[in-house]
Amino acid sequence: MACAIPKMDKAAVRKKMIRRRNDLTLDEVVCFSKEIEENLFSCEEFLSRDSVLYYLSFGKEVRTDAMIARSLKFGKKVYVPRIIKSEDKLEICEIENLETSFDINAFGIREPSGVPVVSPTKIDAVVTPGLAFDSSGGRIGFGGGYYDRLFVELPGNSLRLGVAYGFQIVDSLRQDVWDKKVQKVFTEKNTLNC
Repeated sequence: MACAIPKMDKAAVRKKMIRRRNDLTLDEVVCFSKEIEENLFSCEEFLSRDSVLYYLSFGKEVRTDAMIARSLKFGKKVYVPRIIKSEDKLEICEIENLETSFDINAFGIREPSGVPVVSPTKIDAVVTPGLAFDSSGGRIGFGGGYYDRLFVELPGNSLRLGVAYGFQIVDSLRQDVWDKKVQKVFTEKNTLNC
């Protein structure tokens, strides 16, 4: 069931969700992430996609490393982002395993180093982070707009997926014209078709 939050401004939603997420124990993060992974990999529409962009999780975000490893095992091409802060955009890099050399960026997020950049047109599914999602696919991230800009560059049939803890699903989010939606959100409890 969605968390009933009136249409707060984005800063208030971010603050509330970061606090809530930081209150999770490590065991909860691991357990919920595994359940979210199972829901994602139960989705036929996702399984039919060959080229998947994952975010590299940090802190108490939904963990993606096991999802990445599983996708590679299934023979999918796996991509991860690298932030180009000077251009306010994400570069897309293919990785063949999680032993890739990673640097830590200014936000504390792992990024592949020494890996060539590919076009976003290669991506047919994106597993997207977020601080909150709503039933219409609305999403609030950290406010950089990186994924909103990336979504515009993806092929029209690319599947935009969110992964989140159940408490991150809210009734309704205030959205701006530049905010781009996801089509499905996977939580530890269920799958939300938007």
